[in-house]
Amino acid sequence: MASVLTGLYPYQHKVRHNGAPGLAPEFETAAEIALRQDYRTSFFSGGAPVFRRSGLHQGFELFDDNVIPNFPALFRPFKKNSDAFTTWLKQEVAGDSFFTVIYVPDLIFTNTQTVTELGEARNLSLESQLDELDETLYELIQNLKKSKRWDSTTVVLMGLNGHTTSDRYKELSPLNLHGENTQVALFIKPSQPRKRDQAIHWKIDQNVSLVDVGRTLYEILGTSSVDSDSSFPATSLSGVLKSPNATWPDDRPILLETGWGLWRKAGPLRTAAISNHVLYINDEKPLLYNTLVDRFEINPLPLLQESILPTTTRLQNLLSKLQFPAFSPPENEWTAKLSLSFSRWMRADQEGLLLKDLKRLSAQQPRSVDLLNWTAQIALNQKSWDTLKQLGSKNNVELWQYVADRHLNAKNLHLTDPCFLLLSSKTFETAQLKACSDPLFLEMIDWLRADVRGLNKDAQRKRFERSFRNYMLDQQIQRTNIATGLIWDTSRDNIYAPSRTELALSLPEYAKIKNTVYKSIATEENFD
Repeated sequence: MASVLTGLYPYQHKVRHNGAPGLAPEFETAAEIALRQDYRTSFFSGGAPVFRRSGLHQGFELFDDNVIPNFPALFRPFKKNSDAFTTWLKQEVAGDSFFTVIYVPDLIFTNTQTVTELGEARNLSLESQLDELDETLYELIQNLKKSKRWDSTTVVLMGLNGHTTSDRYKELSPLNLHGENTQVALFIKPSQPRKRDQAIHWKIDQNVSLVDVGRTLYEILGTSSVDSDSSFPATSLSGVLKSPNATWPDDRPILLETGWGLWRKAGPLRTAAISNHVLYINDEKPLLYNTLVDRFEINPLPLLQESILPTTTRLQNLLSKLQFPAFSPPENEWTAKLSLSFSRWMRADQEGLLLKDLKRLSAQQPRSVDLLNWTAQIALNQKSWDTLKQLGSKNNVELWQYVADRHLNAKNLHLTDPCFLLLSSKTFETAQLKACSDPLFLEMIDWLRADVRGLNKDAQRKRFERSFRNYMLDQQIQRTNIATGLIWDTSRDNIYAPSRTELALSLPEYAKIKNTVYKSIATEENFD
């Protein structure tokens, strides 16, 4: 998105992943140019990772990232953003020119229910989300036509990354620089001042990039002042919006990169370059493909392949000139942690299979703290007390063992956790409360032991339920982030692992209280 708004590659604008820092103020965006030329500017975000802190708000009068996640949906659907844009266009813009971006993350969330125009629920799949997106896009186009805006507006529809339908061996999706993850949809409908009886359309088969889209926006806005780089020259696509003849050379090199490994401390920057039909992936053991005859990039060629050797050497030299390091694959733990599918993580009917998979992976990677925590959380969810006890015993986690043993009716249990001891304490001394540094657990104690604490029980219950609901929502975000390949900059304070509070509520004596809490959350969820 930063490349689209600046017309620069990531190595130039420095936004290489979804974490901090975002786009620096010294980079001028297309929105800032539009605003300076009296365009009305707006940005409607569907959710993570595109928030104001990304720096992408520069130049937008309205940057609407007020996305409030809830259990049914962690994002704001395209339909709501489209409606918000249509309202803004009608009420705020009138007859002025406008520059608007709508960020649509809907296709990530294949487990979110959508309905047809007739109110019939679709199945949970990527295809159903595509159908929903298609209907919303059609409605948006119709609204632009009704407002007499369609013909005079340039519309750009583009993907920001590809979709991996099948996993490559030991290839993580956020590190994947193969075609299935880097080739994206791009459709541009230019403004047409004069009404035509029939639309004229064509396609361009030569490689273009999101950076080129940025250059195109700059040129449409009447400027071409973006700094260029002779190594990987970007070009405006405005010419091919008028005729189907590309004006750039077929062998123009295009740079591909992912900084996810740097961000997650899973390895160095990974880069690749493509020129015409030659793809060179800059790994320690470089990968070379002729995409003309090997469309799915499954048969790497020897680096000294004579027919494409000049192009290979050129791409190698360009990457070396910019001092991009050769990429070494991440440790096997990363491949194991992120090997499970989105549906396995997010479909309720697959959680039993998820636990089975996590137990297998945890056994293969016994030093992985993440896999240990994730397995324990799913074991708690599934009430697999034997699994929770084994994990606790093997890794010396007292509370996991204790809770599991309680359900397995073990005798002579020993417990030292200062927070859990508050559940049975007859009195509360200041030192006892200070010994427990878990704020959520202490709120639960204030409710459950309100009589001993001298507090209003109903007020403390409501306070705890609000806090616990927020905690559970954050856990849902953490879980979805795992499912999507850790691509969001989520809270570092929470990890996806059993909390004291969840463990306490799972004890047999708190079954009724747990049902009350979860029923309250479900009621609020339906209200949302």
